Amino acid sequence: MRTRNFHLKWISIFAILVGLAFATYEGFHWFTHVYEFDARIRSDMTRVSSRVNGTIENIHVKEGASIKKGDLLVTMKVEQIKERIRAIEAQLKEAGAQKDKLIAEKFSLESSLSSRTATKIEEILAFKLDLTTLKDRLRLAEKKLERSRYLFSKNLASRKNMESEQDNVLNLKGQIKAAEARIRVAELESKEILSRKAELVVFDQDIKIASITLERLKARKRELEVDLSERQIHSPTDGIVDRIFKNPGEYVEDADELIIVHDPENVWVEANIVEGQIRHLEIGQPVKLHLNAYPFEMFRGEVIGIGQVTLNDLQETQSGAISNKARKIEQRIPVKIKILDKPKITAPGMLVEVNIQIRDRTLFK
Repeated sequence: MRTRNFHLKWISIFAILVGLAFATYEGFHWFTHVYEFDARIRSDMTRVSSRVNGTIENIHVKEGASIKKGDLLVTMKVEQIKERIRAIEAQLKEAGAQKDKLIAEKFSLESSLSSRTATKIEEILAFKLDLTTLKDRLRLAEKKLERSRYLFSKNLASRKNMESEQDNVLNLKGQIKAAEARIRVAELESKEILSRKAELVVFDQDIKIASITLERLKARKRELEVDLSERQIHSPTDGIVDRIFKNPGEYVEDADELIIVHDPENVWVEANIVEGQIRHLEIGQPVKLHLNAYPFEMFRGEVIGIGQVTLNDLQETQSGAISNKARKIEQRIPVKIKILDKPKITAPGMLVEVNIQIRDRTLFK
């Protein structure tokens, strides 16, 4: 009986010592470590959306597929857009031909007016030269007439000779009047030719309108080409296809979410640490990570970011429903942790237990 009591006594003492050792160990770790048992792996999730309204023709990837930036993900039906582009191209040819016709007509008119103006100027100069010659001949004829009259008065010349000289003077005066009339007509015709230059201004305006029409059609074609290119949706980043929300044949509108992609190389652990522990954290502190997916392995990490706003306020701000109720609950602050020896599979959302060393870093070595 005494032996049994003796053994029970020592067993009790041993149990107490083990309990004290465990409590000491836990107290030491509580003092030197920060724990969080509900951390998760996070990644930047890229949500690929449609920029235009249309019907999906084909989806070129499957969930879980690895993709590169620029890979074709989704194509939408484009036949209607192509038909509209062909119609615009036909209108462009017609408008271009109309502009070329106007330019040719303007050039023809301009050349004709220039030629006719030059011809009429030469004609007027010739008429004026003829007029000058006629006037010189008239002066000479008048002198001869005056001499014939003198000789006739002295009976030194016949009447017939005098009358011939008179006829010559009258004839020259008639020719001078005709020449002056021709000059006036030519000058009027020259003014009429010059007045037609106003038609060139009309051509200029019509050509300008044709140019504007061409630019408008080209701009419309560019819009349709952009619309056409946006019906081929490419990956904006390297990554893995997480979810596909639509199927071929479905009609989608702009901003409709089609695919979610994440980059497996850009993942981290997000641990929401209680505010009472946040003062102990610093950038660069070592972290032990235990992933539920790898229960018998421990991975190393490092604190790379400490949030500047509580998780509760962040969620309220994002939802737009900020509560005015006075309440006092323990707040948590998101802490970002880099995985230094990342396992093969690190899917966003996987559960992680976080053990951040806040004192005596040599214990991790």
